[in-house]
Amino acid sequence: MPRQFKQEKKKEENKFLNSLTNIYEKFVYGEVKSEDEQILENLRMAHEDWKNAEKFFENVTDPDLIDHAIYRIEAAKTRYTYLLKLAKEMNIHEDFH
Repeated sequence: MPRQFKQEKKKEENKFLNSLTNIYEKFVYGEVKSEDEQILENLRMAHEDWKNAEKFFENVTDPDLIDHAIYRIEAAKTRYTYLLKLAKEMNIHEDFH
């Protein structure tokens, strides 16, 4: 699949998710965020999820949960990396560290 097609598909998927989120927020909170604000909010949440997954891993004691903790870290890291790349492609800047 060509790279440009993948990028366009990602952007379309993100627009769809942002639209759903905006509809939900308008219904629940009476507010709607711009696409940039939505990306930044998702990025902040993904970064927080990543930090929480690492804390969980550091504190897990049950051997059966170690694989789960590693999976959580990798999933959170992948999501954060994807959203960060998307933000950069859209020229959205903010310090997240």
